[in-house]
Amino acid sequence: MSNYDVGIIGAGIAGAFATLKIAKDHKNAKTILFDLGRPPMKRRRQLEGWLGCLPNSDGKLYINDVNKVADVVGTRKTKSARTLFDKVLSNVSDEFKIIKDKAPSATVDKKIKKLGYEIQLNDYIQIYPKDIHALSKYMAETIEQSKNVTFSFDNEVKRIYKTKNVFTVITEEQEYKCKKLIIAVGRSGWRWASEIYNSLGIVDNNDIARFGIRVEMNATHMKEFNKSNCTILKGSELEIGPLSWNGTVIPEDHLDMAISAFRSNENRWKSDKVSFSLIGNRLFPDAGFEQTNRIGQLTFVLTNDRIIKEKVSHILTGKSKISMMHEYDWLKETLEEVTGIIPEIITKAYFHAPTINPLPPKINLGDNLESEVDGMFVAGESAGIHGILSAGLTGLIAATSACK
Repeated sequence: MSNYDVGIIGAGIAGAFATLKIAKDHKNAKTILFDLGRPPMKRRRQLEGWLGCLPNSDGKLYINDVNKVADVVGTRKTKSARTLFDKVLSNVSDEFKIIKDKAPSATVDKKIKKLGYEIQLNDYIQIYPKDIHALSKYMAETIEQSKNVTFSFDNEVKRIYKTKNVFTVITEEQEYKCKKLIIAVGRSGWRWASEIYNSLGIVDNNDIARFGIRVEMNATHMKEFNKSNCTILKGSELEIGPLSWNGTVIPEDHLDMAISAFRSNENRWKSDKVSFSLIGNRLFPDAGFEQTNRIGQLTFVLTNDRIIKEKVSHILTGKSKISMMHEYDWLKETLEEVTGIIPEIITKAYFHAPTINPLPPKINLGDNLESEVDGMFVAGESAGIHGILSAGLTGLIAATSACK
């Protein structure tokens, strides 16, 4: 009973969609789904368990995620996965529409271009908690009816190794043999994925740490942005956004740290604020992941709370708790420059930290999402592709690839 054709590690968005695809279209593939969290429809921790971060997210599926996936697997596979994804959503509701993002005013656009930045508009699909609950129920029931998938929740995978053409998956309970593997541990498993990639010797690049702050200010100071959900980019060096309106900054728990996040899809999160991440890509040769982890943990310790909240001005005056960490020195010059776009960011805004981009080191993937380990496929944020829609699409593509 411990021998399987496909093993899926992680039941978040990517893992759940991969499992659904196999259950519906590859019924001869004996499959097991592992997750250290709770099963469908059970009380669970914030990020772990069935559908991962989706129930606690802002519920926005950004359409630009499609381009991120296409950059890895190509347009044809991405379009096919998008069609399947939309069909899954249609089983829950026929009211999911793409909401076109508004552009900031011409004045703001001129300021952004003058400073050498660019604007990325973010069209999106908005889903709410009731939709997520219905989606969770539909997917779980469909998978259970297929009879070819075994759920293994509340069961942590400790180690993976491969001998000949079979993977051995060692968990708290027992060992399992799988011909193919899909790694899809998502945001909660970014450190676990790093350990696995290092143990398998497949890390390709570990030079970049992605961290910064999450800015929050009253929406009245951002009127010229017309409630746009845009992202402001400075090449690959700096990312500001997406702009998130009328919600609340919340702590996203990661075992020994919390990361600032955002919610607005329920009445209890409504506010008159706009918030956005200001994330820099900083170079730490061969130590990007380790520095991201260290900065997140150390900032968390300095706060004496789950996430820090301080005035942005404290960063410029050196009064902030994070000022003692030289890794944040780049923020001073960046914030001064950004005043050319958002004039009141220093005088009227607060910031939240830790704000990091929790991704494992980069690994090489083929256009079918197969890693350099034959038979091991990777989906979602485990593949270094950020976003809810990206996770769903890559989960579907990885399942198709693993079952060929």
